[in-house]
Amino acid sequence: MNFDYLIYRLFVISTDFYHICLHHVYTNNINIMKNSASIKPILYIHKTLKNGKHPIVLQVIKDRKVKKISLGYSAFLDEWDFKNNKPTKKYANRLELDAVIKKKEAEFSKQALAFDLADASFTADSLVKSVKHKRTAKTVFSYFEEVVSQMKKANRIGNSEVYQTCKNVLTTFSKKNDLQFTDIDFTFLTKFENYCKEKGWKESSISSYMRTLRALFNRAIHENLIAPDVYPFKQYKIGKLNTDTQKRAIRLEQIQEIEKLELLPNTGIFNAKNIFLFSFYTMGTNLVDIANITWENIHGGRLKYIRAKTHKPYNIVLTEKAKQILKYYKSVKTDKYIFPIYSEGVHVTAQQQANRLHKVMQNTNEDLKEIARKCKIKENLTTYVARHS
Repeated sequence: MNFDYLIYRLFVISTDFYHICLHHVYTNNINIMKNSASIKPILYIHKTLKNGKHPIVLQVIKDRKVKKISLGYSAFLDEWDFKNNKPTKKYANRLELDAVIKKKEAEFSKQALAFDLADASFTADSLVKSVKHKRTAKTVFSYFEEVVSQMKKANRIGNSEVYQTCKNVLTTFSKKNDLQFTDIDFTFLTKFENYCKEKGWKESSISSYMRTLRALFNRAIHENLIAPDVYPFKQYKIGKLNTDTQKRAIRLEQIQEIEKLELLPNTGIFNAKNIFLFSFYTMGTNLVDIANITWENIHGGRLKYIRAKTHKPYNIVLTEKAKQILKYYKSVKTDKYIFPIYSEGVHVTAQQQANRLHKVMQNTNEDLKEIARKCKIKENLTTYVARHS
């Protein structure tokens, strides 16, 4: 009996243990690094076919996890070189099988290398899936449209608008009907950054576009639409953009001036004042959350809601001034929403609510500018200011 085969059989204690041990014994030409994988053909003797042969499979080991891919061939024990993991001269179609093995090894090694170059984590399972289910790469703008459509169907309207805006800006910058993912490299991103700066856009806005584009790349790689080695954000660093926004806040005396301002009830500017102050009284509640709160969110003198952006629960004590605002709207509003932003039965879908909120935000901020003028507040008064005051 072949000496190598005796060694091979000794390691067969369990399927996984056998493969891991054999990997360490016979893998002389593969360096096992933190993010690499072992890829090689083996004769899988744990399964015997009706003709007495054993399947020949490609074995992938990553972080001690094993995956096996059938090569569609089989062999008897004496037709396999267990030391060198290849068919012996006794195997009738040795040259054909050698060619198949080399092709498969190259496919998996190339994909593993691509993951390594992109510094992307992967498992044996995800490596196999990325090779077996590789899809035709989409163009950048067509993929943007696909993602936007998926987000709208999932009622993620805000996110869909972010992606749509990013696509629109890229379209204007590139002056092309579409882009390939390979078109977007370090040079492209640098030129795009400079273009945005020349337009006078804030670095926080530029960072938002870059992060959205990076998320699109990550999503495309995860879905096996593009190879990880085209990922440009390993070279281009978004962190260099100064996204620290100055926390805009006004003094307590200025808040008190707004409180004293007398306005005609049931007008846009009157509602803008109440929205601003209610946000201030409730720890800076965001406008989208103010729009969504109903009378069911008021419990025992407290405001309880789930924030739309983070999905975190909030439980806030209502001050007497906040209660006075609620008392007013209780007397004039008849549907479930507290503030005159959404109307029950009108703003039903996520898209309808997003459109309405966008319009109300614009109008409210315009009214707040007028309030600032009346109160002699020099700062640019917005709903954002209430959150940080």
